[in-house]
Amino acid sequence: MGYGARRGVLVKKFFLCLLFVLMLGTAGYMVVLGQRYTARKESASVDYSAAVGEMTGQFGQLVKNVDADTANQVLDFVRDKLDSGALDSREGLKDALQEGKEQFGVEISEADAQKIVDTVDQLEQFGFSPDTMIDEAKSLYEEKATELYKVDLNVLITEAEKLLSSGSLPEENELHVKLQEAISAAKEATSAGTPVMETLKSAKDTLTKAMENYKANQPIDLEINTEEVTQHIDSKSIFGINHRYAFNGYGTFDSKNMKMKDEFVELYKDAGFGSIRYPGGTISNLFNWKTTLGPKEQRKKQIHGFYNNQGQGGIAPNFGIGEIATFADEVDSEIVYVYSLGRGNAQDAADLVEYLNAKVGTNPNGGIDWAQVRADNGHTEPYNVRYFEIGNEMNLGGEDGTASQEYWTKYAQNKGVEDAYIEGGTIQITDRYTVKEEDWNKTASQSDGSPNQVRYLRYANINPGGEYKDGKIIDDSKFRAMEKGVQVKVGTDGHLTPWTVVEDLSQSGPNDTHCEVDYSTGAIKFGDGKNGKIPTAGNNIYATYSVKRDGFITVSKAIKDTTAKINKIEGTKHTANVYTSYETVGFINKMEAKNAEQWYDGMTIHPYSDHVDGGNDANAFYDNAMKRAEVSGIGKVKNKMALLEPKGKVPVISEFGIYNNTEAQLRSQTHAIYIAKVLMEYVRMGSPYIQKHCLSDWYSDGKDSLGPTQQAVIQVVKGADANTTTGEGTFTFFSTPSAYVFKMLNSGFGDNIVKTEFSEVPTMANGAETLSALASKDAEGNLYIALVNADRDRDRNIALQIEGTDVAGNKMTIQKLETDSITAANTPEEPTAVQVTEDAEVELEGNPIINLKKHSFVIVRIAKAVEPEADKSELQAAVDAVAGLNEAYYENFDVIADELAAANEVLADGKATQEQVNEALTNLEAAKAELIMKDAEYGKVDAAIAEAEKLNKKDYKDFSKVEEAIAAVVRGKKIDEQTEVDAMAQRIEDAIAALEKADVPGKPEKPEKPGKPEKPGNLEKPGNPEKSGNLEKPGTPEKANGNKVPVTGDETTPILWMTLVVMAGTIIRVGKKRLNIIRKNR
Repeated sequence: MGYGARRGVLVKKFFLCLLFVLMLGTAGYMVVLGQRYTARKESASVDYSAAVGEMTGQFGQLVKNVDADTANQVLDFVRDKLDSGALDSREGLKDALQEGKEQFGVEISEADAQKIVDTVDQLEQFGFSPDTMIDEAKSLYEEKATELYKVDLNVLITEAEKLLSSGSLPEENELHVKLQEAISAAKEATSAGTPVMETLKSAKDTLTKAMENYKANQPIDLEINTEEVTQHIDSKSIFGINHRYAFNGYGTFDSKNMKMKDEFVELYKDAGFGSIRYPGGTISNLFNWKTTLGPKEQRKKQIHGFYNNQGQGGIAPNFGIGEIATFADEVDSEIVYVYSLGRGNAQDAADLVEYLNAKVGTNPNGGIDWAQVRADNGHTEPYNVRYFEIGNEMNLGGEDGTASQEYWTKYAQNKGVEDAYIEGGTIQITDRYTVKEEDWNKTASQSDGSPNQVRYLRYANINPGGEYKDGKIIDDSKFRAMEKGVQVKVGTDGHLTPWTVVEDLSQSGPNDTHCEVDYSTGAIKFGDGKNGKIPTAGNNIYATYSVKRDGFITVSKAIKDTTAKINKIEGTKHTANVYTSYETVGFINKMEAKNAEQWYDGMTIHPYSDHVDGGNDANAFYDNAMKRAEVSGIGKVKNKMALLEPKGKVPVISEFGIYNNTEAQLRSQTHAIYIAKVLMEYVRMGSPYIQKHCLSDWYSDGKDSLGPTQQAVIQVVKGADANTTTGEGTFTFFSTPSAYVFKMLNSGFGDNIVKTEFSEVPTMANGAETLSALASKDAEGNLYIALVNADRDRDRNIALQIEGTDVAGNKMTIQKLETDSITAANTPEEPTAVQVTEDAEVELEGNPIINLKKHSFVIVRIAKAVEPEADKSELQAAVDAVAGLNEAYYENFDVIADELAAANEVLADGKATQEQVNEALTNLEAAKAELIMKDAEYGKVDAAIAEAEKLNKKDYKDFSKVEEAIAAVVRGKKIDEQTEVDAMAQRIEDAIAALEKADVPGKPEKPEKPGKPEKPGNLEKPGNPEKSGNLEKPGTPEKANGNKVPVTGDETTPILWMTLVVMAGTIIRVGKKRLNIIRKNR
């Protein structure tokens, strides 16, 4: 028997066994089949029942429960393959096996397959051919289908009841009610006396759909642990964008007014990009920053990264380094700088850092004060750039000038491209065309037949400048851009003639094929037809030369060392994070081998999607894009992370997105969901900034030399006078849904990423996960939860299970990027067809459930409840009271010092809660209660009492006042009542002072000696004023004989009193007389 016939029989047996494997899952199907055949083969010498039993045992490990529909499909599948002859060849067998595996999910090992074939051989001994068995199986199934459907439906009813009892949806929910109704209808269908197939099928379909809808709306738990921080980010700058200086920033820059266009600025601000990458990607690799300074008329055109593509010329740097800095200031974006290793070197990099980050006058490296150059160009203050990428994708090879980004590293001597990038070295260029300074295209660089032509060596080192004068940088004539020994040839390809390099063309004749070489700039100068021949128009000019180039390590050292010098001089703490663009495992390993890991902080990774299949089939394109997001967009980064993370290095995502596709769907909701999905993982993996490529590009259905234009988040629409080669003219702009992903993230996100985990993650048919989440919290305790539902068919309910934070009473807002279709997009005609919406703020009672529409992106913000301002009046009063205490009065005043300081801190804290205020008050009062006041000083009291005790009260008329003052003394007073105690002493002293001596018996009391009468004032006599001094002064009364009256004894008293009365009367009369005179004179 030939292979085809023999193999066909074996395959029929195999597929029959496949049928049996599936059918064994149904209710006793093989037993029924065995009984039928046993009845027909009672006389057979082989025990059929035993064969069936053995076959059943062999298949036991492979059995899967199958429903009736699948059983029918298997029968038809096997029959079709047999009838079509598809199983008669090796290729046909291979295809059928794969198709059967994919369609029915059955995979059988070779050993099991052999056992199956052996068993079928036994069955054939009973006269059963594979065809016969299939026919019989079909017939039997048709007889038993109703019974099988009933069995299947009962199993499904049990599952449905379990689902319903889970209580995932409230009883009043429409889906709960429908599932309940479907269960009842299914039970009714299976309980009928003679079940009707169509009724069973209908009941099963309805129940299956009701279960699917219920499950789809069952909340999926998202656990958020706010206490477990997994990553710290700079939320202000992390979500950024890649922009390019070329073509006036792809039409976004107004070169007439030298500023960004207002309409574009508004869209940029709306997206709120936190960082901006400049000068771009590939376009930056040959950027010479020093020639973009000053007035635009003095600037030199820049060289495209793919400079030799057809029609590609030099690029006007109107949107130069000064302009990007001004724009970044305006829109509050941080600059990420891509340094041009394709042209630059260590000294140039050091100069750049000084220009960007030093203060005027610092001049850390000597020479030109690059900070002063910056100030002269309109920006006195430093830019404080902290992120530097060294080159862009410099590991990508190809033809130099058209596809490669290796540039000079391709020509390194005695080392590979990777080593040349890492450590530099001498490169050897042999017979390569020279270029115009501002245009490296080969065709443009051919001789134009004009006199005094100048061409340049492409990969000579750029002159760093030796002097800054009158706003211009003057080349350093002593600098050496390449090694001595440059050789020049002129002609057409294959017919090149050597020309002689001379010191001075002035000595050359008109036909001498001479040229000069400037070793400080890499320039080659030709004659004017009088002194030196002019190269023939259309000829190529080639050169052979060698150059010592600086590699990554040397350039990184220059950047970091210059930063350290600035910090030392200025007392600042700037950081310089340097990232390699050489995205290879070899770079990581070689940096370790060279003991040079300190010179790089991470690796830029551009995890583009690769080509997305699907074309114009929107659903297929969408599904494939979501799968590419995981495989390429996320997978590429994870692979590098496994190597970088153990070394303390980070992945740096400075370009990403769907690439190599030009479908309009890139401008739609599809790309927005892709971006949100991958971006969350980039945050989780520690990228310090994440920048989409690209910010702006032409609105078209094609691509340019740098890739598809549809990937730009802001589309640039040409006006009638617009020129996309230069970026001049009128353009309008509109944002894509992709821009809104950044808008939502940049409108507020926390710096602390916290742990999240779904209870389950449904998948699409191709295995792509449909749910993604990223949660963060800020310093104030506000929560931010970003959610993606990539399912294009089903909404999802997400139950937030927030641990570590009680959200009751907090306010929740939800921003949504939702569309009716995965292809929904903005257009020039409808620039706002897709927009971000925001739900009204709600106060939470507990953990919320968030409804995620299909193919949507949502950010939930839960703002921590702001407590009412605490009442601090009692605490302030208590603090004031303590402050008013005299420390000297207390024996232990230090016991209150700490609580007083704590209370003052609470008073100064504007965010202090009422609970904190009350606690501070309680603690302060408790401490105050512990103060021990000193006793009052009773020394004066005791001294006064002692003085009183020395006196004999009998010697005084009334001693009771002293006794009362002593009795009024109160002991036990504290020092704050010292004045009262002192008053007690004073009362005793006063009482003693007021004592009067008692009368002594037998001795008359001595009369008081009268005092002198008051001398009258100067009274004027009327008509003859007489001074009062002329009045007679009453003297001592005399007797008639002229002797003075004795002043002792009782006899003198009446005379004295009479004299006093006379004198008083005289004074009164004189006084009245004087008063009358005064009144008359008025």
